[in-house]
Formats: sequence, structure tokens, C-alpha cells
Amino acid sequence: MSTTVADRPAALSVRGLSKTFQGQQALRQVALDLQPGEIHCLLGQNGSGKSTLIKILAGYHTPDPGSEASVFGTEVEVGPHMAEKSGLRFIHQDLGMIDSLSVADNMSLGGSFPGRFWLSDRQHVRHSQAILDSYGVKVDAAATIGELSLAARTLVAVVRALHFGPAKDAILVLDEPTAALAEADKQLLFTLLREVQARGQTILYVTHLLQEVFELGDRVTILRNGSVVATRPLAGLDHDSLIELILGRKLEALYPDHEESAGVAVLQAEHLAGGNVKDLSLSVRAGEIVGVVGLMGSGAEDVPHLLFGSRPRAAGVVRVDGRDVPPDAPAASIRAGIAFSPGERKRLAVLGEWSVRENITLPRLKGLGRLRWMSRRAEGRDVAPYVAKYGVHPRDPEMRLASLSGGNQQKVVIARWMRSGAHVFLLEEPTAGVDVGAKRAIYDAILQAAAGGSAILLMTSDFDEAASMCDRVLVLRDGVLGASVPRAEATTDRLLGESISRSRSKDSLHV
Repeated sequence: MSTTVADRPAALSVRGLSKTFQGQQALRQVALDLQPGEIHCLLGQNGSGKSTLIKILAGYHTPDPGSEASVFGTEVEVGPHMAEKSGLRFIHQDLGMIDSLSVADNMSLGGSFPGRFWLSDRQHVRHSQAILDSYGVKVDAAATIGELSLAARTLVAVVRALHFGPAKDAILVLDEPTAALAEADKQLLFTLLREVQARGQTILYVTHLLQEVFELGDRVTILRNGSVVATRPLAGLDHDSLIELILGRKLEALYPDHEESAGVAVLQAEHLAGGNVKDLSLSVRAGEIVGVVGLMGSGAEDVPHLLFGSRPRAAGVVRVDGRDVPPDAPAASIRAGIAFSPGERKRLAVLGEWSVRENITLPRLKGLGRLRWMSRRAEGRDVAPYVAKYGVHPRDPEMRLASLSGGNQQKVVIARWMRSGAHVFLLEEPTAGVDVGAKRAIYDAILQAAAGGSAILLMTSDFDEAASMCDRVLVLRDGVLGASVPRAEATTDRLLGESISRSRSKDSLHV
């Protein structure tokens, strides 16, 4: 009689896993079983305990006493050496890359160099390039990681884990790996993961994107308030029932209804160039939400940075309310009324060790008196209405920002710019790594800004988000504007099709 998956011991089995931080229990008696060769999805709102669980598996946190674990039936101690002994390989939200090193050198971190003796830089780069090429990842192995977009760095991290990880009985743990990937790049990753699964390896996949769960997963475990509330086969669930399990209640439509109400042009760019953008002209009107999408390397990821001045502008003019904004000068952009929320929130958008209060007042202190001084108490009173209006939880302005969930950190970034008086919002991946409940709150905040007459430019790799939230969607291809799709015609399939089409003209379109 042949051995079935059900007859084999679990690839990883965890029992009684708890974790307490300063009297606050982050995990409560968590039980998790990963079957050999399955893709097991882990879901839950920000703050549900997913990150704590992953960090315990990785050996970063030590659990409370009483936790038990086994790998393929062999007991292992839950602690710092568990990952090494169990063959766990991780891709965290923090990719573990060193910006100043080359792609090739980053790919060797945590692994070993080929060959038995000395290895030249040229051989090392050539070897790494062959690995990248074998996975269809179009990244130059000689480039430094700091030169790459977040999407490109994510793909490099995935290839590093897949290539340099242990072989047959490895367990690959991916924590939000597609947060910055365009749809076509996601499909490349999914193809790789299916190949890994076909070789018998087990995958634990952490995500907020429910469509990924149904596309990839075999089973799902859902955490809520630090406890497991369900472990189910995906075959017996649908989108709405999964949301109800995550939230513990029914959720109204994820994307709020809104009507287009656009006024005069507020933000304009003519013949913009820089990074992967070759020639782009665009305008965004008051009250309008304009999306920007494109595959990795199309230039879409450069657009908000070029408009704000956080990346060098090779050519072009940017105007706000008809006035030119100096190039490469974020301070001048802020004075002109431009707000920028970068996609790499932890690295570029917030100061985690500062309080919520300090992060919100950072761009503009509204001091009183001749010395323009503001006391901490006055600053707290000034910030409190924004904390309440944008639903930041906990509602304590003195909370350290790093202690908040990703969704609440993003709400702080939006509250910051609303308080600053900005009327042009450049939003890069505003809901990346944010759970379904927090997404709706962020979408509501975006619509509030648009309803107040602000011009919104939303760069996103989530085509469904672009189609549902934007009045128009600009699709970039090869550094120029390939299509401008009105909301009535915008669907995920249409935007993906436009993104992968060959450029119809060498000239930039002007919309």
C-alpha cells in the first residue's frame, strides 16, 4: 500500500505556541501543521500575530515556555536554531539586502560561493547572472542592489532563497513576497513556487491578497488577535467567507463607491525623463484620482519620485497650480503643496522610533508666538483630530510608531500629509502589506482627499486596485505612456494586456 500525504508526518508541526511582550500576549496557544508538498497560506489582519509567528519560526523571537514543534516527525526545540535544523528558508518583508553590494554578492549572503578555491569577481557575477537568467529574472547581476527597484530586489531575494536553499525537504517561508510586484512579475513568481511544490517542497505563504490565496494555496490558517480561528482547505471557501473569517464579521465592499468630479489641472508634467522614464507628459485635475501602472522596468515605479524630486530628473518640467517646481528638490515640492507617500514605508516614509505625534508633525510644525515654538502638549492637541479622523489605532499620539501595525503606520503617513495642507498627493503602493480591513480605511481617506479638491496620483502594482479606485489609469511601457484607460474601460485584464503589449509608437502620449 502506497504512502499518501495524509499518512506522512507533517513537514512542520507546532503546538502550544505563545508569545508575550511586556504583559501583552501576541500569540495564544497557536497550533500549525504544514503537510509535505503543500502551499499553506497564513492570513490575518495587521496585528493578528502573523509577523510574531514568522519571527519565532526564524529564531528572532523566543516563545513563552511550553511550545512544541516537530519536523517530519522529529521533535525540534522551538528557538534560535529551529530554522537551521528544520530546513526553513525565509523571505521576509525586510529582504535582508545590503544596498552597497552587488546583486551577485547579495545572492551569496547566507550561502556559499561556487568552486573549491579562489573565485574571481567576473566568474562570480557570471555564475549569479546564469542563475537569474534561468529563472527568467531580467536583472543585471553586476548592478548594486541600491540601484534596483523594490520589485527587482524582491525577485532577487526569491531567486536567492530558491537557489541557495536546501533541497528536497526544505520549507520555504514567504512573507508578503508580492507586495511590490506587477501582475506579470507575480505570475513569474507563482510559476516558480509551483515548480518548487512539484519537487515536493513545502511552502508557507503569508499574504494579505486573497486572490493570491485562491490562485496558489491548498490550505489556509487564519489568525485573529493572536489565536488560530480556522485551518481549512481552500476548496471549501470563497472570497466573502474568507474575509469573514479574517475579520470575525462581514465586510462591506472593499472598494468604496465614488463619482468622478474633476476640476482644473493642478499637477502637470511635460516631457518628464529620469530613471526608466524616457518621455512622459501627464496632468491630474483637482478631485481626480489618476492611476499609474506598468511592469517592472516600465518606468511606472519612477514616476512619483520624479514628480516629487526624490530621484534625479534628466529632463522635463513639473508644475503645480501653473507654477514650475524645481527639479530634484523635495523641500520645494512640499512648499508647492505636494505630498509623497513612498512604497518603502519603513525605509523612506516613517521614523519607527519616533512617536505617532512626531511622525505626523514632521513635514510642518505649526509653532505659535514670535519664536514659532510648539510644546509637546500643544503638538499632541494639534495631532489628535487627525489620529481620530483617519482611524489610527491605538489612538495614543505618544505610541512609538514601530509598535503599530503596517496599516496603521500607513494611516499615520496619510494623516501627516493631510495636516500639512498638501493638495497634490503622490501615493506609491499605498496599501502594500495592509490587511483588508485597513485597506478600506485607506481608500476612504484617499477619497476624502479627492472630495476636498486634492489631485491624487496613485502608482500601484495591484491592477484591481487601479481599476477600482482610479478615474483614469496610465499604463507605462518601455519608459513612455502606452495607454490611458478611462475608469469605464479599466479592468484587471485590460490593464495587464496594455502593460505587456509592445509600444505602439516611439512617441510619448500626452493626456
